[in-house]
Amino acid sequence: MEELIKTEETSEPKEEKPSLCSFEFNVTIPEEDDAFRTFQRRYVFKRNVIKSIGFGLLGVGFLISAILYPDQIMNYVLLAICFAAVVLIWYNNRHIRNSLMEALKMLEDDRYIFTLYDDRFRIETIIPEDERNSEDFQEIPPQEFELSDELLDSVEKDDKFVIIVKKATLYVLPKRCMSDEQIGLVRDKLGIGKVS
Repeated sequence: MEELIKTEETSEPKEEKPSLCSFEFNVTIPEEDDAFRTFQRRYVFKRNVIKSIGFGLLGVGFLISAILYPDQIMNYVLLAICFAAVVLIWYNNRHIRNSLMEALKMLEDDRYIFTLYDDRFRIETIIPEDERNSEDFQEIPPQEFELSDELLDSVEKDDKFVIIVKKATLYVLPKRCMSDEQIGLVRDKLGIGKVS
């Protein structure tokens, strides 16, 4: 028994499997904007259409009531509220996207490393040497994700891959930074269908 324990204690740590591919990349604002639109089409617009139909039907009900009972001021007020709610639903999407793109402008020059393994991928931020030497420097840990994660979604576009994690976080992999072989490996491992 002691011999078994000793061999377990002295055994070498497991070697990490080599990566399938690795490349350095950056993301431009137009690429981020297109990726965020893709995310909105996939996860936000459907919900917004349902809300808009609900408020629209409610508005139609108040419009009919206003026609039948023109002296009831509340019908007009509620009709206006329904109309404003529909406008606000769609305006809010545009406002969020514009605010996000404005905030991302300061990150446009940042560079990253994408590393693909057989069962996972990792994205690391490349920190310039001058930032590393500053007093307020804080290390940015690499983000790592299992390919088998059910909350991982990905889309292939003509010029990029868009990876969506937990319907909340976007990662953009521009094809301009990848070789044809790397594009094939990423496509195969993420198991994604092409969207234009």
